[in-house]
Amino acid sequence: MQPNDEQALDQAMNRFAGLIRRIDARQSRIEARVALLYQLLFGAVIVLVASLSFLTIILSRQIPDATAAVTGLNEHFARVADDMDRMEYSVRMIDAGMQTLPEIIRHVDTMHGGVAFMSHDVANIAGSVSAIDTEIGAMSTNLDDMRQSFRVMEETVGRMGRDVNQLSQPMRMFNWMNPLR
Repeated sequence: MQPNDEQALDQAMNRFAGLIRRIDARQSRIEARVALLYQLLFGAVIVLVASLSFLTIILSRQIPDATAAVTGLNEHFARVADDMDRMEYSVRMIDAGMQTLPEIIRHVDTMHGGVAFMSHDVANIAGSVSAIDTEIGAMSTNLDDMRQSFRVMEETVGRMGRDVNQLSQPMRMFNWMNPLR
């Protein structure tokens, strides 16, 4: 081997040693990164398991309330369904009742036609009632006049009674002589 070859071999060995060092350094960095990724992944798994555990605990405490709410909703929906059934029955009954409405309207129209001829008689009766009201008003006036006349007569009769008492006073003194007493 020649000195140039030795030198070239030394350089090649130095480059190979540098390459091995760089590969070792890169391998160390990759191992450090992989170890860090394993640690981060393990930490993330722990956080995920803890989160799921807390979520399970929270949900297990909330499930009875949610179950009660869903049960209440089911009961309300059942009542609404029952009410809807009753309303449907009522609508069917109204519909059945409405089917007789045209017959009732025809009957009322017939009655209206039968009552129409009576309207003249009712007008005559109203006129007669009005005349009776007028006559009763006149009778009321006459009764008021009679009441005043009776009042005047009562006062006159009262005065006559007082006059008779006064005129009969001298005769009373002879009453003590009356044997029928």
